Amino acid sequence: MQPGQMAYDRASTVFSPDGRLFQVEYALQAIQMGGTAVAVTYPAGLVFVAYRNLPVSPLAEAGSIEKSFAVDAGVGCVTAGLIADSRVLVDFLRLEAARYKITFGETIPVPLLAAALGTHLQQFTQFGGTRPFAVSLLLGGFSETRPELIELDPSGATIGWKAYAIGRNRRQVADFLEGKIAESRSEEAAVRLAVQAVAEGSTTPFPTEALDIAILEPGQELRRLTPAEVARRVQGMPFIGSSERPAPKRS
Repeated sequence: MQPGQMAYDRASTVFSPDGRLFQVEYALQAIQMGGTAVAVTYPAGLVFVAYRNLPVSPLAEAGSIEKSFAVDAGVGCVTAGLIADSRVLVDFLRLEAARYKITFGETIPVPLLAAALGTHLQQFTQFGGTRPFAVSLLLGGFSETRPELIELDPSGATIGWKAYAIGRNRRQVADFLEGKIAESRSEEAAVRLAVQAVAEGSTTPFPTEALDIAILEPGQELRRLTPAEVARRVQGMPFIGSSERPAPKRS
């Protein structure tokens, strides 16, 4: 940290002389320390794939670490960053979706839901006594039957994508997706592309249980693949390692 920076990083509401909000940048840095998450659209739906850091202990249940979440029928998301922060934001999304459905009798449009969450995120950069959420999300849904994908970050910014990555090495993974997005013409192809993209963000092979894979289709609840389905989908991919977890270190 530069000496002159310290006076401007103690509150999320103070701009530095060069127009930066350091607390937002710190939140983005925290997200980079989490696993990579990817969303890929294809003509009939969306695929979410996330890498989850597995606990070293063999007592832990890998499936309890959720990175993809159902919001409403035909609406879901994948997150990267602090898991506790993710749960709070997913609860916000579900509440907004439920309110809209009760009021209008239909599923909330994804751009409207993303705008509501973006406003909520932005408020935590504008008022004292709070900190930004250390979470980025890829929110997916449909306009009629056309898939829509929107990224949200701790600043509250919203950007639409055909495919994108958040979390560790997101720029490298996004570059990989740019050259391959034309290949995602079916659900099977989209899943394989998303898994390959997550592997681009990893420096070592990983077991199949480290992958959280979910599929979203129009009017349907988000469907998370079972461990057996994940193993079948990624069979033969060279970057998938042993399913054994590393032994805990002993002092």
